[in-house]
Amino acid sequence: MKKIFMKVHRAAFKSLVTVVALGLAVNCSSDGDGGPMVVEEPEIQSPTITGISPNSGVVGTEVTITGTSFSSTGSQNEVEFNGTPATVKSASVTQLVVDVPEDATTGQVSVTVNGRTAVGTSFTVVTADVSLCDQNEILVDTIWEDVEPGDAIDYIVQCAISVKANALLTIEPGVIIAFEGEDSGIFTSEGGGLKAVGTSENTIQFLGTSENKGVWKGVYFGSNHPENRLEHVIVSHAGRSASGQSGEKGAVQLSRGEDSGAALVDCTITDNDGYGLFVTDESDLEEFSNNMISNNEEAPVGLFFNQLSALDAASDYQGNGDNYIEVWENEIEDDGVSMALLNVPYRFMESKRYNIKNQLNIDPGNTLEFTSGAGFRLGEQSSDCTDTTGSLNATGTMANPITFQGVTSGKGTWLGIGFNSSSPNNNLIYCTISGGGSSKIYNGADFAANVTLQCDSRLTIQNTTVADSGGFGIYMLDDDAELTNFEENTIVNNELAPIWMHLPQVDQLDAATSYAEGNGRPYIQVEGDAVTDADLNIKKLEVPYRIETEESGRETYVETAITVEAGTILEFETGAGLVLGSPGVDCIPTTGSLNAQGTSEEPIIFRGASDGQGTWLGIGINSSTSTNLFNYCEISGGGAEQMYNAGGQGNVVVHCSGNVTIENSTITDSGGWGVDFVQGGNSLSQTGNTFSNNALGNVAAN
Repeated sequence: MKKIFMKVHRAAFKSLVTVVALGLAVNCSSDGDGGPMVVEEPEIQSPTITGISPNSGVVGTEVTITGTSFSSTGSQNEVEFNGTPATVKSASVTQLVVDVPEDATTGQVSVTVNGRTAVGTSFTVVTADVSLCDQNEILVDTIWEDVEPGDAIDYIVQCAISVKANALLTIEPGVIIAFEGEDSGIFTSEGGGLKAVGTSENTIQFLGTSENKGVWKGVYFGSNHPENRLEHVIVSHAGRSASGQSGEKGAVQLSRGEDSGAALVDCTITDNDGYGLFVTDESDLEEFSNNMISNNEEAPVGLFFNQLSALDAASDYQGNGDNYIEVWENEIEDDGVSMALLNVPYRFMESKRYNIKNQLNIDPGNTLEFTSGAGFRLGEQSSDCTDTTGSLNATGTMANPITFQGVTSGKGTWLGIGFNSSSPNNNLIYCTISGGGSSKIYNGADFAANVTLQCDSRLTIQNTTVADSGGFGIYMLDDDAELTNFEENTIVNNELAPIWMHLPQVDQLDAATSYAEGNGRPYIQVEGDAVTDADLNIKKLEVPYRIETEESGRETYVETAITVEAGTILEFETGAGLVLGSPGVDCIPTTGSLNAQGTSEEPIIFRGASDGQGTWLGIGINSSTSTNLFNYCEISGGGAEQMYNAGGQGNVVVHCSGNVTIENSTITDSGGWGVDFVQGGNSLSQTGNTFSNNALGNVAAN
C-alpha cells in the first residue's frame, strides 16, 4: 500500500507542476485584455569610458581604462588606440587593463562590446629619439637641442645619463625629455655639470613617459661644477627609486658627492614620488628662488639643519603629501643660518637635539614643529659651562608671532629649547612656545622645561607665551644664568611651576607677566641660594614665591640688601628661612638688610608652605643696619627649630648686635617665640603689632 501511495503522490505532484507552468505561460503570453503578449529580451547596455590613466606614454605602457558595461571576459572587449587594436590583459565590467600596442599613434581610445562602441579621450603616444642611451656617459661638453616643434617630446631616456670628467651637458630652452625606468635620469659626478636654462616662454621639461608619479628616478647633482643650474625647468613624475647618496626618493637632489652644488630658479617640481627636492648636509644650494614645489608624495623639501638658509619666501611649497619642510638633524656650526618665512611649517623630524653653535635667526610668522625627542640646544652637551658662541634670535611681531610646538599637541611632546650661550642676540620676542619639556635637555639638568638656561646664559623673553610644558615653563638651571629683559609674558598650563629659579635671580621677573593660569604648581619655585653679590628687589607677582633650602639643605644667608615690594607673598618649605649674616656663631657685623614695607591694603606675607606652627625656620637678623624693617607684614609659621648655633627659635630671631623695626604687623603660629633674641646687644623697635598662637610666647626677654 505504501508504494502505491507514493506513486500516486508523485504523479499528482507532476500534474500540479505542469498546471502551474501552463498558467505562467498563459499569463506571460497575454496582455491585460487576455490577448497574446510578446516577451521582450533584456536590453544590451552600451559601454562607457569615464577615465584613461595615464593618458600618455610610449609603446608598451600599461593603461587602465575605467567605465561601465565592459565584459568581464577580456576577449569580448575590443580596445583600439586611434584604430590600432590592443590586447586586454585583465577585465571587469568597470575596468580594462591594456598595453599601448606597437604602431599605435596619438588619438582617441575606443572600447567595443557586443557591437556597441564607446569613445574616450585622446591618448598621446610618446615617440622621440631614444639614441641618447647610446651616449649615457657624457665625458665631453654636449648640447641637447630642441629638435621637435612645439610641445612634442624631443628625447626619450630609458637609462642613467651620467655627466662626468668636468664635461658640461647643456640643455637648450624648449627641450622636452621623457624619462622611463627605475635608473633613468640625469646624474652629475666627477666634476661634470648640468646646465638646463629655459625661459618663461620656452621652458625645459623633464617628464615621465606617462603621467604617473615615480616613472623615472630624477635629476641628481653629485658635483660642484660652477654651471650646475636648473632655471625655468619643469620636473615631473620622478622619484621611482631612492638615491644611493641620501637613501631617499626625490625628483631633484643634491648629494654628498664632492660637496655638490647647484642653483634652482623659477622651476616647477610637481607630481613626483618622494620629495620634490632633497638637499644633503654637505651640499650647497647656491641659489634657490621663485620655485613651485607641489603635489609631491612626501614633503616639498627635505634638508639638513645647516641648509635652512637656502630656502626663500618667494617659492611656493604648498599642496604636497607632507605639508611641511622636513628638517634633518646636524649642527649649525660653520656658518649662521636664517629661516625665511615660508607658506608651510618647518618640521624637525629626528628625535635628537639640534645643536646651535653659530647664529640662528628666525623670521617673524614662522611655525617650527618638533617630533618627540627633538629640540634646540645652544652650546655644548656637557654641564661644565664651556663658553659657546651660538645664538637664537626668534623675534616675531604682534601680528606675526613665531611658534615653537610639538608635532602632536599636549604637554611634554618634545624636548624644548636649551640655552648655554651668553650671546646678546638670544631673543624670544613675540613667540609661542608650547608642548616642550618631555625630558631634560642638558645632561646636568635636574628638570625638563619648555625653556632651559644653563651656566651663564643670557636671554631676552618678551611678549611670549610659554605653555603646556611637561615640566617647568622656564628652568634657570644655574644661578649665573640671566633673563636680561623679561617683560609682559604669559606662562600658563605647565605641568609644574611656571618658573624654577635661584633666589638671587628673582628680581629678573616682572609684575606684568602672567604666571597664574593653569600651572600645576601655582607659584615661582625658588632654590634658596645665598644672596651675596648684589642687592635684590623682590617684586609683587600674582603668585607667591615658594622658597626651598639651598642645594646643601641650609637656610638662605643674606649679605646684601633685600627689598620686598608691598603685596608680595613669600612661602618657605620646611627647613628654609632667611638669615641676615654669614654662617657661624660669632657676632661678626654684617651689612645684609631686609626691608619689607607693605601697606594696610597690600601687606607683605612671610609664611610656611604648609599651615601650622613651626613649618619653616623663620627670619634671622644679624645686621645692625637701620633699614631692617617690617611694616604691614604678616609673619606666620616660623620657628621650626633653632636658628643659630647659639640658639634662637621664632618667627623672627635677632642675633648679636642685630637691629630691626617691626610695625603694624601680625606675628603668629611660631613654633617658638614670636620674636626671640640670641647673645644680647641686639635691638627691637616695635609698635602696633599683633601677636597670637606662638608656642613659647610673643617676645622673648632680651
